Amino acid sequence: MRTLRGIAASPGYAVGPVHRIVKRPPELPNRIVAVTEVEAEVDRFRSAVARARAEIRVLMEKLERELGPAEARILGSHLLILEDELTWDRTIARIREERVGAEQAFSRACADIAVQLRDTDAVFRERVVDLRDVEERVLRALTGEASPRVAPPAEPSIVAAPNLTPSDTAALGRRNVLAFLMDEGSQTSHVAILARSLGVPAVVGLGDVVAGLTDGELAAVDGEAGEVVLDPDPEAVERCRQRGREQQRVDLRLAGLRDAPAVTPDGRRVLLMANVELPEEADEALARGAEGIGLLRTEYLYFRHQDIPGEEEQAEAYADVLRRMAGRPVVMRTLDVGGDKVSRYLGAKREYNPFLGWRGIRFCLANRTLFKTQIRAMYRATAHGPARLMFPMVTGLEELRAARELCAECLDELAREGRPHAADTPVGIMIETPSAAVIADLLARECDFFSVGTNDLIQYTLAMDRTNSRVAYLYQPLHPAVLRTLRSVVGAAAAAGIPAGLCGEMGAETRYAEVLLGLGLDEISLHAAALPKIKQVIRWTPYAEARALVAELADLGTAAEASARLADYIERKKRLRHYGEDHP
Repeated sequence: MRTLRGIAASPGYAVGPVHRIVKRPPELPNRIVAVTEVEAEVDRFRSAVARARAEIRVLMEKLERELGPAEARILGSHLLILEDELTWDRTIARIREERVGAEQAFSRACADIAVQLRDTDAVFRERVVDLRDVEERVLRALTGEASPRVAPPAEPSIVAAPNLTPSDTAALGRRNVLAFLMDEGSQTSHVAILARSLGVPAVVGLGDVVAGLTDGELAAVDGEAGEVVLDPDPEAVERCRQRGREQQRVDLRLAGLRDAPAVTPDGRRVLLMANVELPEEADEALARGAEGIGLLRTEYLYFRHQDIPGEEEQAEAYADVLRRMAGRPVVMRTLDVGGDKVSRYLGAKREYNPFLGWRGIRFCLANRTLFKTQIRAMYRATAHGPARLMFPMVTGLEELRAARELCAECLDELAREGRPHAADTPVGIMIETPSAAVIADLLARECDFFSVGTNDLIQYTLAMDRTNSRVAYLYQPLHPAVLRTLRSVVGAAAAAGIPAGLCGEMGAETRYAEVLLGLGLDEISLHAAALPKIKQVIRWTPYAEARALVAELADLGTAAEASARLADYIERKKRLRHYGEDHP
């Protein structure tokens, strides 16, 4: 037996033979276009885009038939890329000015956009996969190559690939797919989302292992732990299948919790919210039982344009989400990208370390017109439902005060103009820098709520880049410094009488649910697919017990010790629940 470890992207268990999928990229001709043929080349590009658009719509119809409209809309981002003015203009400009073929022009335009996306936060880095998917489809339309047929396996199998695009996953569908294994990818990729929608386990981020696998080789996949056992012995096979049967019983029970509140046995209520990037994702959040949106990422609007989106368009986009949520609260985060992402508007220079550079609130305050436009649009959207405004990357009171002054200015203007808005909309901040965490008591006096962004707070606290594979092992949510910081932030909020929430990836990991409960958080915002399991853990865990667990973990010396203690606690709880079910 050989065990591979990756990222747990979709829960579940499966045993079966490996079915590898390896795709060959299209070959691009490198040619110069004659002056007299330039416009014909532009038309050829437009025709290829039209063909790609038609193919994507066919796939969307297939997804809608198999999974439903919410999952089909995942491929809607591909249509947005094809309609993006930036993609079109850069490609056509290269054809006309550099006189290169449409294949090279489009490929270079996509490469430029990919650089912009990679330098922003983790969610938008994942959109590079969607961009590459669209790029390949258009290039094959240009070269006349047929898109490689990604056919489902002939028998129930574990599908393994270096990477799978969303359209690959859609083409495969449910037929004979027991699980997905990928060298690349993360929990937030669209492939991971589709795998969760398909209800099959997925382990991604395995490194360069797929090339070494053999078709037909037996594998046991644990999508909960992110582990794959190759050539498992009979005992390992039976263990995996038994866990799968247990998981099916759990899923049936969780389906009935959609409308139930997340309340502990001793009466502690926690609001469970959803992290949303696109307006359409609000529908999935409601289907999973979300009580609101705890993080609406607004950056998607800024990646769809050649120019900064105007107030009217932004106001309508935010209002769309509020209407979809039908009276449930929505937390709208202001723009959280670095200056290098909008250099085409403002002439900013690319930075070597964007994580520590001109980003978040510091970028917005330096671009007052851009910031004010967004704040006005957000306030106008509040006429359509309960909402809150949230500022990212705050490091001190100066930034918070400056942002609130701008809010007051916008409110005065909207009142004078007679535009509908909710003047009492709460204004809060993300706690994601160590400086904000240290002075949380001071910040709590001047804002209405906290939302902890664990992704950045952990990496800044532990001085490590979570995107750097060499130091990825240092990303430790149970490090005593992290736990004590979180406990201090929540305590500062409670002392000031304001709610404290969390919207980082830590909120979606079931093994941390008791920890987050024990910290005393009022709200947890996570990706919708994980919401039912987190709700179940909260409903069966006494708040007093979780508080005692966190106190114990925070006093341990290392993250490894805390992780081992938490694993023991979870295993003991599982045994108690199992015993209770079998012996009423």
